Amino acid sequence: MNTIERLTEIFKHFPGIGPRQAKRFVYFLLTRDEKYIDDLLSLVTLLKKEIVLCADCQRFFVKNGKKICQICADGKRDMTMLMVVGRDVDLEAIEKSGTYDGYYFVIGGNIPILETAPEKRVRLEGLTRRVSSAMKNGLREIIIAGSVTPEGEHTVEVISQKLRSITAGANVKISTLGRGLSTGTELEYSDTETIKNALKNRG
Repeated sequence: MNTIERLTEIFKHFPGIGPRQAKRFVYFLLTRDEKYIDDLLSLVTLLKKEIVLCADCQRFFVKNGKKICQICADGKRDMTMLMVVGRDVDLEAIEKSGTYDGYYFVIGGNIPILETAPEKRVRLEGLTRRVSSAMKNGLREIIIAGSVTPEGEHTVEVISQKLRSITAGANVKISTLGRGLSTGTELEYSDTETIKNALKNRG
């Protein structure tokens, strides 16, 4: 396997990228000058050095000398609410909508429908710890913000079952995004108005 083929294989693992697109990326890089390639290599190297996971919500953020990100460190946010999202891009979409001021937990993706060990796919144990901690600080509602896809809906159901076992007997509501998100919709691609409606009609 030559360099072009090896790099194509790497790009194929990027979300939503097929073999043809992956190869186009490789040929695009071949047309760039040396400075462009050097800058790309430098930024990719810095990515792992400068970006870390928040100890509380598990989102990626730029190192700031603390273990938690700016959102989790913001004491003005609503501590009675916790939203569970699949990925960082989903969190960013919610934040951009400006309709939610609680805290988050990034579960880390979706659970395949036939998966027999969901805890190996997403951060279920981390979610358990986060919810247990939040309940001590007045948590009243957990919103599960999943994509309206088969895997997304399956993930919501698995998370709901897990949360029900943690919150049993406590005054904590478990809700999901409501009408507004169309079937087949990935949360990250939803516009601000759609997210507003989904949050407003959660249940």
